[in-house]
Amino acid sequence: TDGRPGGMLCHMIRHLSGIGRLRVLAVVALLLAGSLAGATITATFTAAPAAAAPQGFTTIGKGGDSCTAPSVSQMSAFFRNTPYLAWGIYIGGKDRACSQPNLTASWVSQVTGQGWALLPLWVGPQNPCLAGFDHFSTNTSTAYAQGQNEAKAAYNALVGLGMSSNSPIIYDMEAGGSNTSTCINATKSFVQGWVNQLAVPPAQPSGIYTSTCAGFLDNFASLSPPPKFVDGADYDGVISTSSLPCVSSAHWTQHQRHKQYAGGHNETWNGVTLNIDNTCSNGPAVANAAYNGNNGCL
Repeated sequence: TDGRPGGMLCHMIRHLSGIGRLRVLAVVALLLAGSLAGATITATFTAAPAAAAPQGFTTIGKGGDSCTAPSVSQMSAFFRNTPYLAWGIYIGGKDRACSQPNLTASWVSQVTGQGWALLPLWVGPQNPCLAGFDHFSTNTSTAYAQGQNEAKAAYNALVGLGMSSNSPIIYDMEAGGSNTSTCINATKSFVQGWVNQLAVPPAQPSGIYTSTCAGFLDNFASLSPPPKFVDGADYDGVISTSSLPCVSSAHWTQHQRHKQYAGGHNETWNGVTLNIDNTCSNGPAVANAAYNGNNGCL
């Protein structure tokens, strides 16, 4: 500057274009008063706060999922002028069936910025009666502790992907085979450990995905406490979370349901083809805001 009070202030103003005008004027007044009084004043500028991480909000509307998270551009194609607003993402677990080269904190930030609501799914050990997977124990005490451990691992993965600590997490419990009472009791104990651990502050809404009938989904309503919400699979094509076969209409009634109503098939939107399942949502998801697209999903 040229040594004059006004010269220094004009030089500062030319370089403060990123700060609000009222704040600039306040700083200018402060500096000018100090300069005239012969005082030394240090001005501190605080950067604008970073955008909040996506977190748990109620989402009502249609959606889908694919084993591998699509690219950001593919997600954009499936969002623009389509019926979809919710997307399932497989964030981890030893029985997750596919790699996730796209699934990063940056991806989560970008696709939620596009408007997507996300359904994080964790695919850990499975019902001991289900062949072809890693299993949790048939001992109920051991299964409970394993459920707790899976919840801790899922939470770490969730936060590592840039989602807020209050975000919902769904345990993917596959179904099939002939369930014995031993397997059913072990599965219920495992899910109880999952639910209880996720309730530890900072708490996450605990979800469970399974077949509405073959996965004895309604049995989990008797847990204390039960899962906060459910994601029931029944490929009957009925686009309504009110229609969950084998699940009581009295259970999970307060925006606590998702439904996978169609299995894997190819769909093309805006020139992009993906193999997806179809979901109807009326429950918690990870998003930047609550959203109601409805599309008959109540």
